[in-house]
Amino acid sequence: MDFLPNLKIDTRLNVWTLAAVLTALYTLSGLVRGWWHASLGKRRRLIKAYRKLATYVRHDYVEGLFGEPAWEHKQSVKAYGADERDEAVLREVELTVRAWPLGMLGYLVTWCNEDGEVLMHSLTTRSRLFRPRVAVGPYRITLGRTRLTALPATAPEDFGPWPAVGARRFSYAEQHYFGNPGGYLHWVVGVSDVGSPAAAPVGCDEWEEPQLTEYRAQARINSVLIVGATIDLDSVLPYGIAPDHDRVRLLELRHPFRVALAQRRWEARRFLRRSRTQPTGAPLPGRNRTAGAGSEPESGGP
Repeated sequence: MDFLPNLKIDTRLNVWTLAAVLTALYTLSGLVRGWWHASLGKRRRLIKAYRKLATYVRHDYVEGLFGEPAWEHKQSVKAYGADERDEAVLREVELTVRAWPLGMLGYLVTWCNEDGEVLMHSLTTRSRLFRPRVAVGPYRITLGRTRLTALPATAPEDFGPWPAVGARRFSYAEQHYFGNPGGYLHWVVGVSDVGSPAAAPVGCDEWEEPQLTEYRAQARINSVLIVGATIDLDSVLPYGIAPDHDRVRLLELRHPFRVALAQRRWEARRFLRRSRTQPTGAPLPGRNRTAGAGSEPESGGP
């Protein structure tokens, strides 16, 4: 006895269903790949590229890792050199400063001489999604997480620290020198107003040792600058630890949809704030009262 019914299978329907499923899976995989390359995958690529960077490499090598810079300008700094009698002298040199926006994650900055040799380079984080683990001499720190106290305090005979608070800008930088284990380089860490999180060194003009110790215990490092041995740090710090805020803030890095969403959110919060402080029965802010029939506008005259 045949228990199976006589089924007629429409193979054309199955083929079209399979094609629709495959198309949906391909589209979904494209979205996932796009999200990966724009977020976690991009973070991995940037960290991997940064670890290939070093002082005294060529600018073309850096451009091969990160592409073309968004900003480029000249800046004068002081550097040590030798005169005719082989004595150390401090001279003013002009360097080319280039900066790369790393999406919404952070910034990379290089300082090159006229031969295209990188004498300084810095990395700044500005997002919770970008917490690269970088070397500071023999130490390892995580930008955006590690506090300043994780590194040894600056010795009294060393230079720095360099705190600064202005009307709009602020910065804090301290240098560490480790001799041969640090490649005879100056390793500068600190807090820049371009990065995140950013704790301003408020009242730094009147700081003494207890206030400095308290700030170092609270502030988290968001920028690191590696400086060649010949550069005079006083001519670079404290704001040279990261890109110029007034320059990089003019570039809008967010997606237009996110910009519009942030604007709507800001307007809603502003409306709620004003409505809470408005007396009962008073017209809501931004609303014009409609004048009645035959009424005349109020006049400021007698």
